[in-house]
Amino acid sequence: MPALTLTEWISLVDARLHAPLQAEAAQWVERPLALLPKASQVVLVGHRAAGKSTVLPVVAALLGRRGYDLDHEIEWWWNRPVRDWVAADEPGFRQSEREAYARIPLQAVVAVGGGFWSNHAALLRGALVVEVPISFETYCERLREDRGRPRLMPLVSLDEELRQVFEKREAVHRRLPRLSWVEFWLRQHAGFRPKRMVTLPAGADAERFAVRAFQKGADAVEVRTDLSDPQTPVAAVADILPVWASSRGSAVPMHWRPHLSGTDVPKGEGPGALASFHSLEPLTTAQALEVWERFDGPALIKHVEPLGAPERFPEVLHTQARLIDRFGSDRVTVLVTGATALPFRCVLARRNALDYLAFDADFAAAPGQRLLEDSVREYRSPVLRAQRLGIVGSDIRHSRSPRVHPQPFDRIEWPANADVAPLLEALRPYYRGLAITHPFKRAVAKALNSALNSVNTVWRDAGHWQGSNTDVEGARVVLAALKASSVTVLGNGGAADALDLAAAHLQLGCRFVRRADIGAKPLTGTCVWTWPAHVPVPDALRFEGAKVAVIAYGHAARTIKRQIIERGGTPLLLGHRWFVAQARGQRARWEL
Repeated sequence: MPALTLTEWISLVDARLHAPLQAEAAQWVERPLALLPKASQVVLVGHRAAGKSTVLPVVAALLGRRGYDLDHEIEWWWNRPVRDWVAADEPGFRQSEREAYARIPLQAVVAVGGGFWSNHAALLRGALVVEVPISFETYCERLREDRGRPRLMPLVSLDEELRQVFEKREAVHRRLPRLSWVEFWLRQHAGFRPKRMVTLPAGADAERFAVRAFQKGADAVEVRTDLSDPQTPVAAVADILPVWASSRGSAVPMHWRPHLSGTDVPKGEGPGALASFHSLEPLTTAQALEVWERFDGPALIKHVEPLGAPERFPEVLHTQARLIDRFGSDRVTVLVTGATALPFRCVLARRNALDYLAFDADFAAAPGQRLLEDSVREYRSPVLRAQRLGIVGSDIRHSRSPRVHPQPFDRIEWPANADVAPLLEALRPYYRGLAITHPFKRAVAKALNSALNSVNTVWRDAGHWQGSNTDVEGARVVLAALKASSVTVLGNGGAADALDLAAAHLQLGCRFVRRADIGAKPLTGTCVWTWPAHVPVPDALRFEGAKVAVIAYGHAARTIKRQIIERGGTPLLLGHRWFVAQARGQRARWEL
């Protein structure tokens, strides 16, 4: 079905509201639009007679999903007319509403009855709730004409019933989260992103974790049976965020099930909202498709395999594309795992239904997960660049580069003892630029056959990586701030290379001291500390009347500062100046 214009979209609902809805649309022009999460039910809610059943097939066709009219489903399953049931036993009908809603597939579009939203709002947590609007005047006109609808308050006049029911439900509706009719259209056109899933760590305070995950932008919490005790308060977590339970080694406890939005069950081991397959070795696309060849049913699917060598990533992308062709973009999640998997999971996430993320740097449910905050930052703007940026290093969880550069920008943790050259080549089709940090600056310079000793910035030009060292720009700013005729540089890594070039440009004296060179004599004068915070400091290091510039920032800078004070030096925190200067240089090269 061709996409509807905004005017056509607004024309689907109450004509009395067309002008106010157009005015609402005008107010969104200058506001950023968050993308909608995939793999979420779209639930059409609103008052009786709003037209939910009428617009249902239109919305379902626009999204490419199946539509369900909940009242019709109830009548089909229970073989009982809704209007008679509500009139004879409303509490019994409401219970059946809950049961019927639980049977609807997760990736569907659902139109619910007029009382569903105010009676069962908790069931809609995690869904995309879209209000179909109606004015009170149109509401009254339509219900007076429709004699087939059940009376909800037969002891009062119809006019009084209409007024009281509308006002009562409207008061509840105004307190509930939902997307307006206009906002949903705008966000649907902005695009979709994967649903963000974070795993409850073993031994964590479940309720507190859920609150923090909600505040940081998670869409759901995964509770795994191999990590969480059966007594985990799943009900309390479900009051905060939708809970998905994953069966890993043992069955999901029965007392969890009433509070779950979905279950992840290994493929072939029973029904679940999500069927998962975890391969022990990398697979060809043909092998992966064979795994899912006979799979049928409405469940989402999750295919996980080790990445193996970075150069085999195009095969994994092909697997993802073929699975999406078969099952649909709202149902497929393909993940890779391993110490080198993170940047490739970021690329896969663009088309995945679910994105499994590390809540913070202290716990990852699988090797290769990126941080929740990085995913949230990526999707703050609906205008996503075709190619990504990232920082490559070891122990970079505190890096601030992702916060200051254009998005999407990924932290790419790479084992310190691993060859970085294959990674550069594998990332080249998917990243337009990379920042390089400890300990890979010299290795990258060598991989690029650069004339520089160290490279901290690479960008793609005519299909090939180019490299430069914008740390030199940061080093010049720091040396200028020190106002010294000569400096002693502690360290001989990539930052020391930048200081050497900057000192030559500024015509300053520059002496380099390695850890092995530290003796009993204290260091004096002006120094620059380039050792990373996690590198052991020589026991013999002492300062006497020395000013020591710290070019790290954040947590690392505070650690180094304490080391300097303990050894008799005066720390000067100049890391932010270095960082800003070199980051400006990086951005200029990435935007060439």
